[in-house]
Amino acid sequence: MLSIVVPVFDVELYLSACLESLVSQHIADTEIVVVDDGSADGSRPIADAWARKDSRVRVLEQRNSGLSAARNAGVRAARGTYLAFCDGDDIVPPGAYAAHIASLEASGSDFSTGDVRRIDSTGVRPHPGYRNVFAQNRHRTHIRRHTALVRDRMVWNKVFRRSFWTSRELAFALPTYEDAPVMMRAHIEASAVDVLAEVVYYWRIREAGTPSITQRRDDPANLAACMRMVVDTFDVITRLAEDLIPPYADDMCRGDIRDVLESLRLHDEQVLGEALSLACSFVERVPAELIRALPAVDRRLMNHLVKGELAEIRQFVNGAPHTAANEGEPAQ
Repeated sequence: MLSIVVPVFDVELYLSACLESLVSQHIADTEIVVVDDGSADGSRPIADAWARKDSRVRVLEQRNSGLSAARNAGVRAARGTYLAFCDGDDIVPPGAYAAHIASLEASGSDFSTGDVRRIDSTGVRPHPGYRNVFAQNRHRTHIRRHTALVRDRMVWNKVFRRSFWTSRELAFALPTYEDAPVMMRAHIEASAVDVLAEVVYYWRIREAGTPSITQRRDDPANLAACMRMVVDTFDVITRLAEDLIPPYADDMCRGDIRDVLESLRLHDEQVLGEALSLACSFVERVPAELIRALPAVDRRLMNHLVKGELAEIRQFVNGAPHTAANEGEPAQ
């Protein structure tokens, strides 16, 4: 019935909790395809122990090739009617996959998507980037009708019909921030999508071990990778659904683009060269009327960026509090 692809790289501190949450789901006919992406810590022995204990767990191994390659390898090995993804440091709450599948069985939609919480040792809390996206159940909707779904760009809060995934030849490509271009294609090319108000995924804030990509907000290479995602996702939307440019551009200019500009308080323009260049290339493509519709501060920053007025941006951000949309995390 359901295949769950779990890419794993050096998450030994969190993997057992992840797999425990998956084997405890209320679907008996499940396979859990763990893809060890060349972990150098104790992740592999933990995965192997779970495979010995529970026949639904299978472990694949590959040389370290990145998250996209690991997920693609898991998809190729998956045999289920439905397809889901879970990162090895996260948790799926009880009954989440059953809720997805019940909705899809009733609606016939191509995939379902649901609400997300951030989790750490202090508990769970809403993720600001998803505000209003999952406020109510919506069956057989579409991103062109519920445009807030432009903010629903992660893969792990969804369950797909495998037939849909295969027929659209969906696959991951970017080395990091790989979800967004693929998920926008899925949203746009789906005939219908189910939106669940139920919380279906706990996205972990790592408090030990290597910080996740989304926690390394101020690293210049990370910012450049994020901007590559922004541009690639914009390419998908421009090619397939120009009517979604306004909500996407608004979200990016208030969120990830603003984050790059605010990083000028920490780095000079040479260090941020690639990220700033990609950010500028994005803003230059945004229709002028959409820039004019931004709040005054964001409009001013976008105009400074396209004019190359980085000194003005730095002067502003050095005197302004950080106000990124997602509390210091990318809006992906």
